Amino acid sequence: MVSTHSNFSTGGYHGQKSYHIENSELLFKMLRFDNKLLRSVFECNGFSNTESHEWNVLWSSSSCKSYLYEGLNEFQKINHFPQSYEITRKDRLCYNMVRMQEKFGKAPFDFIPDTYILPDEFGDFYAHYQKLKQHDSKKNVWIVKPANSSQGKGIYIVDDINDVNVDDTSVISRYVTNPLLINGHKFDLRIYVLVACYEPLRVYVFQEGLARFASETYTSKINKNNKYMHLTNYSINKKNENFVQNENSEQDDFGFKWSLGAFCKHLEQVGIDMNLLWSRIYDVILKTILAGEHHVMQAMKKNGMHRTNCFEILGFDVLIDSDLKPWLLEVNLSPSLATDSPLDHTIKSTLLADAFNLVGVRRFDRKKESLNKIKHRMKGYYGSKGPGGGGGGGPRRTGGGGLTSGIQGTGLSSQGTMGGGDMMSQAASAHLLQMVERYITENP
Repeated sequence: MVSTHSNFSTGGYHGQKSYHIENSELLFKMLRFDNKLLRSVFECNGFSNTESHEWNVLWSSSSCKSYLYEGLNEFQKINHFPQSYEITRKDRLCYNMVRMQEKFGKAPFDFIPDTYILPDEFGDFYAHYQKLKQHDSKKNVWIVKPANSSQGKGIYIVDDINDVNVDDTSVISRYVTNPLLINGHKFDLRIYVLVACYEPLRVYVFQEGLARFASETYTSKINKNNKYMHLTNYSINKKNENFVQNENSEQDDFGFKWSLGAFCKHLEQVGIDMNLLWSRIYDVILKTILAGEHHVMQAMKKNGMHRTNCFEILGFDVLIDSDLKPWLLEVNLSPSLATDSPLDHTIKSTLLADAFNLVGVRRFDRKKESLNKIKHRMKGYYGSKGPGGGGGGGPRRTGGGGLTSGIQGTGLSSQGTMGGGDMMSQAASAHLLQMVERYITENP
């Protein structure tokens, strides 16, 4: 007997594209991008690529338009929740964090540096900057990031307010001047988080991840022009001639990109309480997801979605300071699946396989689901409250025209009593529903 669930592995078989769709075939679709690793994981687990709407899994590299969430059956899955950008866009993350601070107090949500949205909040930023200038000018350093960019694009550091560009939408945050260092280098953690469901909330933190190092030694004297000292983005540091690439996944504490496991082992060896540190990181992750939860829930209800139609793999970028306090730098909507090193391939292929197994990708009977969709639409159209019933969405007699008041734009009108036409409509709809139900029963 064939299982309805697909159990994913990380293998490497590359299948061929199929143009004929079998009734219960496993299908994936990639929207607006392609990725060798993702395609390999799908194909080695028996999935075929499709350009139709009959997919089991739709994978998009960016936020999805609302029409993609319409008309899904409960077995179809998209890799983004609607409006998940509420925590992945830097300006929206700032807005929602401030909203949570106003509601619950700043202390429980103090894991994000003081941040302002530019140009809208420039006045508030200016007042804060001038206050710091008078009392602690050495720590009056800020970092500017475009509101909706990734891979370190457009980031710059300022210690002079005249250097701030307010022409484009961006966020400006206090620069954390006391980062924890390893071998003299600043680093951040890429932590992979799977949101499998919002109702109920199911969140998983992947046991592996990446520690990404700046490729120049960090000094307390801030050199705002040395991006290789301040920024930990791999896409930036790999361009530095001093960058050392990891060439062996077994040596996961070598070069300027380590595994999360190697990072944890190193801190344990120098006496750091990793249980305490991880409890703080979990606190950051859960509260951040909760900050955007109501936006996602409202969007799912508006689109009439099943609670398991979506899942999300988020990339949390976390900086640890010298006091072992985790700071949330940003949340990535579509964390990179590039595999420039063997370490990347090992970690990211396992991440994908684990994620698919946790969300439970299932085969489904396409013929049956299509008929169920027709049946559902017919019920919604004709309603279920009897002739002229309100709320059913069915034909109703109204004075302003419509299905039972004649053909609009002509002099023709419906004849007979109010009940006559509606009774015929109800009888016809009941007959059609019986036919659909009988077809489903006879064609399991």
